[in-house]
Amino acid sequence: MGFLDDFGKKLSSAGQEAIAKTKDLADIAKLNSGISEEENKIKAAFLEIGKLYFEFHPDDYEGCFESYFVNVKESKGKIEDYEKQIAEIKGVRKCPNCGMEVPKTAAFCAACGNAMPVVSAPAEESVPEQEERRCPSCGELLGEGSAFCPKCGTKIENM
Repeated sequence: MGFLDDFGKKLSSAGQEAIAKTKDLADIAKLNSGISEEENKIKAAFLEIGKLYFEFHPDDYEGCFESYFVNVKESKGKIEDYEKQIAEIKGVRKCPNCGMEVPKTAAFCAACGNAMPVVSAPAEESVPEQEERRCPSCGELLGEGSAFCPKCGTKIENM
């Protein structure tokens, strides 16, 4: 029976070693996860430091940052242009008070009630005055045959 006892001890010892190795691997995985989490916090902090530096020093940065500042400014300009193109396609503009998209022709923001700035229309070709029809209420230029003003809704009598 000595053989079986030795075999049992060896098996038990091997099992305990496997358990210890498994525990070690679990502990290492947990520590590696902690390291990764802390590295992500550092990356987030560096990102925030960079944003703050850019905001506080938009024009007085050190020379080693020049290419980064130029790239960020160019990208911000492109984003602004793309957003304007999207707004033009959608026929909207942003409320200066709350940022909500409102129709170009809206006089007030539907979300916050802020009066929308008056946008001057692009200069149109001059039309002889006798052909020009305007709304008697708001002065909006009327198209030929308009029965109602497209801006204020006033019924237009035949002129």
